[in-house]
Amino acid sequence: MKNLDTKKYTRVRKDVARRLYGEGKTIYLTPSNVAASDSNLWVKPYPIRRISGFPDVFDKKVDEFKYYNCNYELGYYINFWISEEKEAISWQNS
Repeated sequence: MKNLDTKKYTRVRKDVARRLYGEGKTIYLTPSNVAASDSNLWVKPYPIRRISGFPDVFDKKVDEFKYYNCNYELGYYINFWISEEKEAISWQNS
């Protein structure tokens, strides 16, 4: 049996997503008629993350996602999500 790693997502507003993106957090995007879920076979949440050393391109990434993925069936707007799981911390033995 295949082991699926599923995450829980919390929906946030665009201004909160922009701030968290600027802090280096991963933001997930979905069209407005699609709930963020890893168990969906067809549409998965699309992660975006800021890369240090590059200019802030949050709005450009959001506009590109909207152009290619938002339509009549999936919804015309974008929902912004963050993962509720905390990132794994690697401990070093001293």
